[in-house]
Amino acid sequence: MPVGFGGRWFWAYDVSLGILLLEAALVHAETAPGQRPPRADVVVEDLRTQVRVGSSRFFALPDEWDTEQRDYARSIVAAAGRRLRGYGIVTSAEAAQRYLIDDEPYFLRGHEQIAGDVVADLAEAVESLIRDQLPAVPSADRHWFYGVAGGPRVL
Repeated sequence: MPVGFGGRWFWAYDVSLGILLLEAALVHAETAPGQRPPRADVVVEDLRTQVRVGSSRFFALPDEWDTEQRDYARSIVAAAGRRLRGYGIVTSAEAAQRYLIDDEPYFLRGHEQIAGDVVADLAEAVESLIRDQLPAVPSADRHWFYGVAGGPRVL
């Protein structure tokens, strides 16, 4: 699925993106309300909505988000990436228990596990995209693909 911001975009494996965004929602839930910027709940609801629609929609940071909201999204995605890298492997049983969307367990679509470092690499790509630091692709008609084993690829 495409992930975009500021006129640039890359491909992301939707299962990995779902894990990343749900982990970011958990980071938000663990953040004291007084440490959240205004409208932080809107940011997290937008992230959760993306998980609900999955690969059927382009994921772009909403244009109506202000700088503070974009910075908050970047920070919770970055924190989620660091946590996922530390987890190592996320099994389907762990994902079903840890990640709920509308009170239903998140399904890894037949995968027995997802490597946390692969999802962490995707988090770094989202951060780079927000900061406009995503590396250029080798060819103008290609795009990066993140969230898969073997690191980012060019499609």
